[in-house]
Amino acid sequence: MMSRKRKHTINISIIASVIIVILLCTAIVKAIASIDFNAILLSAGADLEEDAGNRTNFLLLGTGGGEHDGADLTDTIILVSLNRDNGTISLVSIPRDLHIENPELQSARINEIYFYAKEKFGDSEEGLEYLLEKVEEFSGIEIPYYIKIDFDGFTEIIDALGGIDIYVEEKLYDPFYPREGTIGFELFSLSKGRHHLDGETALKYARSRKTTSDFDRSKRQQDILYAIKEKALQTKTILSKSKLTNLLDTVKKNFETNLSVREFLTLGALAEDFNKDSITNRVLHDDPVYCGGFLYTPLVLTESYDGAFVLIPAGKISTVQKYFEIATTHPEALEENLKVQILNGTTKSGSAAETKQVLQRYCLNITRFGNAANQEVTQTKIYYKPTPLPKETPDSKIEYAEPKTLELIKALIPTAETSTEFPQNYIDLGYKKTSDIIIELGSDYTHSDDFLVDEFYSLYEEIYAEPEEETEEGAETSTETPAETTTE
Repeated sequence: MMSRKRKHTINISIIASVIIVILLCTAIVKAIASIDFNAILLSAGADLEEDAGNRTNFLLLGTGGGEHDGADLTDTIILVSLNRDNGTISLVSIPRDLHIENPELQSARINEIYFYAKEKFGDSEEGLEYLLEKVEEFSGIEIPYYIKIDFDGFTEIIDALGGIDIYVEEKLYDPFYPREGTIGFELFSLSKGRHHLDGETALKYARSRKTTSDFDRSKRQQDILYAIKEKALQTKTILSKSKLTNLLDTVKKNFETNLSVREFLTLGALAEDFNKDSITNRVLHDDPVYCGGFLYTPLVLTESYDGAFVLIPAGKISTVQKYFEIATTHPEALEENLKVQILNGTTKSGSAAETKQVLQRYCLNITRFGNAANQEVTQTKIYYKPTPLPKETPDSKIEYAEPKTLELIKALIPTAETSTEFPQNYIDLGYKKTSDIIIELGSDYTHSDDFLVDEFYSLYEEIYAEPEEETEEGAETSTETPAETTTE
């Protein structure tokens, strides 16, 4: 468990009073002068806690709220990482069915941890701190802050703002949306295009899951969060006394956080520094061929899981923690989406294929893999095309820099050397035209402890292994097949 300065949940009534004054003053000042009010807010605010990578991390939690069953289940869990150095915000969604070993209380799905902790300690703040510590242990990320909101608060905030405006990129059609207060379903759909959503519709848009993927749902949640931020910053909102009153009454009723008032002021000052392009969204899930696919569902739900559907890491927890680190440290690299080719330059069979599988889970765009020109390469090489920097003026000279993706690959394959000079034979084969980066694997990597083992391989062998047979004398014989000796 990571050590963290103990913080106390603040009085939301105090925050409400302070924010009313701050927002009204902000609107007046902006209306009559060109004063940098953000600088004033920063001077009045307090420094946000940062980790060793200069990131400020938050845990954003969504609960059902109200009096019904499951009101304290945190079905929305998002790690939010704010990096002021590069101006990015990284969101990593954690699935509610993730199983957490929890000997202090009881092992359970992660969305139940807050419920059990609150019940044991008799206090919501201690329950939230307990969940925060569990997410820190799992992710390997230091998280000083939490913000919890229930679904009623979600809808009321949007309604208090007068609704939000979003653009629906693809038509959403969900005939299986849960009907409120029943065990039945209702149809929810939205056409492609721009929409103005009230709170209830926005909640359905965020929660719909039966006919789309977790990727899509997380993207929709990201769009809604950004739309709320943009609407809250509009002058017509902060100059409206009735809207402010409704908004802050909603905050008092439905939010819990350990941010201080002064830390809130600092966040308010930073809000305008981040636009939609600076926000990246990732999901931890159970599809091993896509970015973030590091989990799986045990085929036999033993007593360890009480027969419940759960997700667990497919291998070492350190592998999942590396994903969290990459998603929060290298968001710019992940957004580049450069085309990467992997070539095996060794006699170790399957190295390119295995590396491809792992690098895809770390969100790299692998477009081709296969054998290198020869299998006697000792030094792993990364051949890359430099990235042109934006020109300051139409007449200025184009300058180039290393792509951000290169830094990410070197973090995963630390023994690799880099070069902008592609081998002639790869140029002749057309690889330079079809790839931005070529990784040529050498024995320094494939035969070292740094080799990225695909932990799903051993998992598949365990799941699909044939049963052992008995000989006439009763002795057991293994049905294991010899390993292949060919390369890719």
